[in-house]
Amino acid sequence: MENLVKIFDSLNIPKQLLDKSESLLKALFGPSFEEFSGLLADQVKLKRFNNQVKILTKAQERLRKNNINPQKVSLKVLAPLIEYSSLEEEENLQVKWSNLISNILGGDKDIVFHQNCITILSRISSETAKLLDQLHELLEKKRNDQYQRHLQYYNQTKEKQPNLNPSPPLNPNKYSLDSFTFSISLLSEELNIPISELEFSISNLISFGLLKWETDVDVSATKSYYDSDRIDVDVNVYNNINFIFTIIGDKFIKICKD
Repeated sequence: MENLVKIFDSLNIPKQLLDKSESLLKALFGPSFEEFSGLLADQVKLKRFNNQVKILTKAQERLRKNNINPQKVSLKVLAPLIEYSSLEEEENLQVKWSNLISNILGGDKDIVFHQNCITILSRISSETAKLLDQLHELLEKKRNDQYQRHLQYYNQTKEKQPNLNPSPPLNPNKYSLDSFTFSISLLSEELNIPISELEFSISNLISFGLLKWETDVDVSATKSYYDSDRIDVDVNVYNNINFIFTIIGDKFIKICKD
């Protein structure tokens, strides 16, 4: 039973649950219960240790490659960072954990944002992370296209009207995220994902605060049916399955990227 306690401790499962399930577990595994629980405890520890080694090694290589000296990190960030990253077995998500760790160790001091990143990364699946990366690549393309249009206008204006002195285009990352709208119906075709499945995935990402629906407001004013001197105003707020990135979503993807 002692070995099983270690397993539950390593997985952060309450001891009360262990006490209630002990008789069922013993009934399932019989005399081999203690031996099995000991073996399982060792395997869980070994897997978590291997995960930590892979992730931290990649993070260290990234810091060395960019000549960054690791900075001291708040325990509020460090503890959950090590805890949750050790549970990740998907290789592509391990890369994101290593990138997140190296960025945090690189000196970024935004504790609340780091805590949010750790929570989000610990909850998303490999498929969701892949979709998020695809969406962000499309966002970067939209940004670059807008920058090129502004740059072309700037160059043409300088050439044709040199005395006008137009303002140069902004850095693409300075553009407002509200300017780049995504349509679920169009993305469904572009990414070859059924619209119902894509809408569900987008809804999950919205619940994490990485995306948000683009809301429309419809205001209408009519004379009151009961009082001709009164005007009734109706305000309807709705979305039409279009969405945009949030600031946190944009920054989260960047901090988890190479």
